[in-house]
Amino acid sequence: MNDQNPLFDQKKQLRQYLKQKRASLTESERQSCSECITYRLFNMHEFQQAKIVFVYISWSTEVATHQIIKRLLSIGKKVLVPKIIDKETMVAQSLEDWEDLKPGTLGILTPSKGHITDETVDLAITPGLGFTERGHRIGFGAGYYDRWFSAHDVHLKVALAFENQIVDELPVEETDIPVDMILTEKRTIKI
Repeated sequence: MNDQNPLFDQKKQLRQYLKQKRASLTESERQSCSECITYRLFNMHEFQQAKIVFVYISWSTEVATHQIIKRLLSIGKKVLVPKIIDKETMVAQSLEDWEDLKPGTLGILTPSKGHITDETVDLAITPGLGFTERGHRIGFGAGYYDRWFSAHDVHLKVALAFENQIVDELPVEETDIPVDMILTEKRTIKI
């Protein structure tokens, strides 16, 4: 994305607004809401049946995924986590033990070992700054997830979001890949 794109300024302002909105939750609200969202996820048939799960490693004000990852590992699911290679490339790297995660760029946990894979993913647990009820999402603007989704076979893309991240409209471009389902602390939105 560059300054020539007519949606650039609109998306930039929207990202700032959504970051502030998400950050407006207190730490205890974020924890409580994350627990509700995690409970919804654990009770989904698709989660229980999934053999290979791609899941983001939460940081800052995102919906917490650390307990989700630990649970996936403890029940023997194959866990894949994102690893940023460069400004254009994100890969799915296997994770076998929580202790294999070490602080990387910006202090975000990243796998220190594991192999990169392109295998079919049953369930992809996706972050974002904002979402619509039609499954459109906006992230931080680097396009990692859109590029990854367009190049990989994923059966179900599930976004985790706080209710205050759901908006009526988002500017959508051809390269934007929608999610199939959104879980908030209040509801499950099936697209």
